[in-house]
Amino acid sequence: MTANNLIASKKHNCILIATDAAAYLDEGTVTEFKSKIHAIPEWPAVITGRGNSFGLDTGARELQKRASSFDELIGIVSRELPLIVEEFRLYRPFELNLAGFFRGCPSLFFIRTPGHDSSGIGLRPYLICPVGSTFFGPWPSDELVAATGFVAPDPDDAPEDIVNGLRDLINLQRRTPADDGYSRVGGYAELTTISPDGIETQIFHRWPDDQIGQRMSTMEH
Repeated sequence: MTANNLIASKKHNCILIATDAAAYLDEGTVTEFKSKIHAIPEWPAVITGRGNSFGLDTGARELQKRASSFDELIGIVSRELPLIVEEFRLYRPFELNLAGFFRGCPSLFFIRTPGHDSSGIGLRPYLICPVGSTFFGPWPSDELVAATGFVAPDPDDAPEDIVNGLRDLINLQRRTPADDGYSRVGGYAELTTISPDGIETQIFHRWPDDQIGQRMSTMEH
C-alpha cells in the first residue's frame, strides 16, 4: 500500500513524484520513516517502488552499479534484476518504478519480481514496460473519489496544480485502508522533481500523529 505516484510531463520537460515515508511490518506496525526515493543525480533519474523495502533498496542500489546511464538501465534491467534477486535472495516481492529521461524524453517504466502484483497491471515478472505519462498507486477507493470529486492531475497542468493534485491524491491514499482497516501510507509525503538539470526533493505534507511502533489510522490530519 505504499504511495508511489509519478507524472512525466513532456510539456514542462520534468517528472514529478510523490511518495510516502512509512516502512512497516506485514501487519502494519511502523518500523521507520524514510525516503523511498533512490536518486541518481548524474543521469538524472530516480528508482522508487513498492513492496518489500529491503528488496527495493538492494535492487535499486545494484542496478545503479550496473548501468552508466538511464538509457542503459532500461536496456539491461530485465536481464540484471533476476540475477540480483538470486544473488541477494530477494524472494519477497517488490516492484520498481524507473523515472528519467529516456532518449531525451521524460519517461516512466515499471518492472516487478515474482509474487503479488500490487500495481494491478498484470505484467509478467521481469518485463520492463513503459507506463505512459502517469502512474498512480494505490488508487484511492471509489467511495473517496466520489465523495471528494477528486480528479487526477494531468501532465499538462501547471506545475503548481500538479503538485496540489499529488498532495490531494496521497491524502486520499492515506485514507484508503488495508484489509485490516489501518492505513499503510504515512509519516510524511515527499515530492521529487526530476529535470534535465538535476533532482530536487522536499517534504510537502506530514502526518504528525504517526509513531514508530504503532499502526497508522486512516484519519485525515
